[in-house]
Amino acid sequence: MAVDLLQDDMEFTPKCEAALIEIFERYDKDKDGALNDAELTAFAIFANGEPFTEADLEDIRDHLKCTKDGGLLREGFLQMYSLQTNAGDEDETWKDLKKHGYNEELELINDADIVATTKGSTDPSIDSESEKTE
Repeated sequence: MAVDLLQDDMEFTPKCEAALIEIFERYDKDKDGALNDAELTAFAIFANGEPFTEADLEDIRDHLKCTKDGGLLREGFLQMYSLQTNAGDEDETWKDLKKHGYNEELELINDADIVATTKGSTDPSIDSESEKTE
C-alpha cells in the first residue's frame, strides 16, 4: 500500500513535498527558483507526453504563484499539485511521481534513465526510454 500524499489538514506530507520539490529542481535548469517556458515545456512533455497548451499556461500564470514574467515558482508548482491532489485526482499525482522515479514509499528509485532524462536538456523533443517501451 502506498504512503499518504496528504496529511489530515490536506497539506502534503513532508515526504511528498520533498519529492515534488526535488522534481521541480530537476527542471529548474537555470536555478533561478522558477520554471520558464522551456523548463515548463520539458516538465509537461515528460510528465504528460505533450506540452502545456496556451490556455494551460495562461491558467498557470493567472492562478498559481509565478514571477512577474510568468515563471512558475516552486510554491506555484506545489500549489498546482495540491490543487490536483485535493480535487480528488491523487492517481494523477502518483502517476507523475512514479514517472519521475518515485516508488509507493516516496523513495527515489535509482533509475539513471529517468534522472538523466529529466536533468538533461530542456529541449521539448526529449524522449525518455520509459516512454519508448510503454
